Parts: sequence; C-alpha cells; structure tokens
Amino acid sequence: MGAEMFTNPVLDGCADPDVIYYEGTYYLYATNTDMKDDSEMGFKVYTSQDLVHWTDRGMALKACDSWGEKQFWAPDIIFTNNTFYLSYSVEEHLCIATSKSPLGPFIQEVKKPLHEDIKEIDSHFFQDTDGTWYLYFVRFFDSNQIWGAEMTGDLLGIREETLTRLLVPDTPWECIQWPVNEAPYMLLHKGLYYLTYSGSHCLSSYGSGYAVAASPLGEFTKYENNPILRSNDKVHGVGHHCITWSPDHTRMFIVYHQHYDRTKMSPRRLCVDRIRFEEKEGGPDILVVDGPSTDPQPLFFQEAPEKGGIPHGQK
Repeated sequence: MGAEMFTNPVLDGCADPDVIYYEGTYYLYATNTDMKDDSEMGFKVYTSQDLVHWTDRGMALKACDSWGEKQFWAPDIIFTNNTFYLSYSVEEHLCIATSKSPLGPFIQEVKKPLHEDIKEIDSHFFQDTDGTWYLYFVRFFDSNQIWGAEMTGDLLGIREETLTRLLVPDTPWECIQWPVNEAPYMLLHKGLYYLTYSGSHCLSSYGSGYAVAASPLGEFTKYENNPILRSNDKVHGVGHHCITWSPDHTRMFIVYHQHYDRTKMSPRRLCVDRIRFEEKEGGPDILVVDGPSTDPQPLFFQEAPEKGGIPHGQK
C-alpha cells in the first residue's frame, strides 16, 4: 500500500499562521480571513497530527477578552512557566494574552496594548539559549520595519532600553506596492541568528527571505539570494510564515499562506512545505525552501507523532 499523499493548500480561511507542538498535537493559530460573523472576531485554534489535516477547535481568543474590537492579526504562541502566551495585533497595536490550555480561552488580564502611541503588528516570541526572551515585531513609519527587544520577566512587556531597529526594506523584492519587512520569525542555528521575514505589500506577489546575525538584536545581514519563498505561475502571494519541526526534531517545515488565487487575495489559504539548512563553504549555512509546492507529495508523518515538546524558534 502506497504512502498517503496531500497537495497544497491544506486549509482555507487562514493567514499569518503560527504553529506549536504540544503533547503529541500540533496547534495552529492564524488570522481568520473567512469570518462568518462578529462572533468569530479574535482567533480560532486548529489541531492536527500531521500538519496537513486540521480540525477546527473553536475560538481560542474572543474579542471580548482583549483590548480592541477588530483587525485581529498574526498570532504567535509559546508555552513556558506552565502557561501559554499568545501575542498578536489588534487595530494595529500589540497585545499579549495568556491561558492554561492551548485551546484557550486566552484572556488579556490588563486590557491595554503594549504601546498606545505607535502602530505595531506581527509580533514573535523567541527564547535564547541563556533563557532570555525576545519579542520581534513590526513598526510603521515611511515603511514597515522590523524591531526587536528583550522582554520583561512576566513576558507581558518589553525592556524599552533594549529596543532596536533590525531590518528595513531596501531591495526591490521588498518594495512592491509598498516598502515592507514584516512577519519576523527567528531561528538559532550553529550559534547564528536567522531572522526570517516577509517582504512587499501583502496584496502583491509577496515572498519570504532571511537575514543573519551573531546576536539576537543584530546587526543583521540579508541573504543575497532572497527571497527563498516566492510566487510562481501557479501560486500567488506566498509568505507570512512560521517554522515548526517534526516530533523527533530532525526535520523543519515552513507553514505559510497564499492568496486564494491569482486574482483574489481572500480567503487566504494555508500551505506547508519542507525547509532546511544547506552548508555553504566560507559562510553561514543557507536556508532552502522546497516550495511553494503544488504537486501531490507524501504526508510528512505516516503515523501519529509521539508525545513530547519541541522548542519554539530554536534549532
């Protein structure tokens, strides 16, 4: 009997995804791009055993449990201190909510944004090997720029004195329709920090690339052959990804969205492909994406994953 196959996209109505693996199950959080009514304002959670077949488990965070009323975008999830932390943007401001379960309910105990006087989106948690937590996010100026900072001990704020601008859009592929660096996602590999991100306006062909630094807050050098994930004649608007691992932590996967088709953006659609490091003589290893794929391929896991946890943002 042959291996079970799948073809991207794997789920409709999801954009800006983040995935965490917890006790034998993958949990997906995303921007809801196919809301039926205001009762779905917030974030849904989906579960899967194989990153391909997803089950809708209902609302993880409802708008009534958070500051803000609309534009709930780009959730990012971690588990630490026996607590799940969900960082996200609402009305173009950053918020952080907590829960004791990956299914929620996530509640923002103090209903206020991280900063009230500046627009920020696309936050991402990362823990370094010394235990320090960082938050990466996007600020709006004359372009969308990626910033980073150390977090406070309660993981509900940042240490303002560490706030650093990390990336600005400065190459042609990042400036289609608007100059944009957004959707940061950090990897640690062989002692180097790989800050992956997306470029150009989300209505455009979009795409994802990365930059490398020797420390979590830079300075970062962009990979000369970006983007590593780009649209083609079959798939449009690929990007705003997260990265997760196989249960044995030997294989990496990139989970990202694509436009509904080449003529319509929404409802956006979820895709998953392999991503890997390749050795490069005389320089940092390079990140390579096996996608965006459109042909049938074998399921990544032919059996249910073993129970256990994997780090978020580490390799």
